[in-house]
Amino acid sequence: MRIGIDARMMTPKATRGIGRYVEELVRAMLAFAPEHQYVLVTRRPIHPFSAHPSVETVVANVPWYGIAEQMRMPFVLASLKADVIHVPHWNVPILYAGPLVITIHDLLLRHEPMSARISTRHPVVASMKRFGYRRALAAAIHHARKILVPTRFTADDLSSLYPKAADKVVVTGEGMGRRNMFPPNPSKMPPRADYLLYVGSAYPHKGLDLLIDTWSQLALEHPDLHLKIAGSEDVFMRRMKDVVRQANLPRVEFFGYVGDEELLKLYREAIALVFPSRFEGFGLPPLEAIQAGCPVVSSDAAALPEVLGDDGVFFFPSGSKDGILRAIETVLQDPEAARRKAAAALPELRRRHDWARAAERTLEAYASLHP
Repeated sequence: MRIGIDARMMTPKATRGIGRYVEELVRAMLAFAPEHQYVLVTRRPIHPFSAHPSVETVVANVPWYGIAEQMRMPFVLASLKADVIHVPHWNVPILYAGPLVITIHDLLLRHEPMSARISTRHPVVASMKRFGYRRALAAAIHHARKILVPTRFTADDLSSLYPKAADKVVVTGEGMGRRNMFPPNPSKMPPRADYLLYVGSAYPHKGLDLLIDTWSQLALEHPDLHLKIAGSEDVFMRRMKDVVRQANLPRVEFFGYVGDEELLKLYREAIALVFPSRFEGFGLPPLEAIQAGCPVVSSDAAALPEVLGDDGVFFFPSGSKDGILRAIETVLQDPEAARRKAAAALPELRRRHDWARAAERTLEAYASLHP
């Protein structure tokens, strides 16, 4: 097969999110089925697979979510002359009508429309953008011949909101952290430092405001404890910084974007990762944390129980301040027991979340369109 993949979101900083999904999936497909020809549409000529003999690169420096994408990308995708085109998100050009596979990671903006940068714009502009999102999403779902999703939760959510698409949905799963980032069996954990860790954006659905509200009490009860926050700076993260500053909350450190090496160090030395998200279609940071030997305190929202399982995580009811406090206090009472709990859960999580299996299921979806 000649497989076209919109890989524009695969950037040098794509350690998480859709860019990370594209990179890990392509890597696994090249290992599993190098006999196919993979045509990657990228924004730069150099990328992790630009020298691979099975990969052809087509450069299209077109930003996503805008008019340029709608106007230019139909011609770019058609020019690939591929047997199947995979767009790893809902941002499919409405005018593209070729053989299409899409990935819907979640339907967050159907459930939490304010959890987007556009919510910071003028209400009229924001309303128009939300209308455009719904139209583009519905068109992508209508035109796609297969819709890949990471979890049963997202499959059920998609089928509930778009019943006519139910028979197109394929649960492929995703994998865990990069092999070169996380040692397969860490023989010795570093000494624990006295901090809780948050990794991710500050979009409203991520629940960072709940953690910071909780911190106002934790900081008083645990005067040696610190809170470290790793996530790219944007308007939402600046708002959280303002909340911390205005409330004069002590011992909170914002790191901004961190690379793999620094992230691994943060995970391995933390008492726990706290993940208070209200909505997730998958949820990579908790898996990364467990893979690095870090205990996880997580909400029980959306796909998180499905992804994280029952054994390695301290769950709390989504949105509950009392719940998150109790879960964190449980970890603080015996941090080493919490570490052992995370370590014991790792083998089963590695078995369940495997990029090779995700690649195989994705290739099967492609093949179903190309008899």
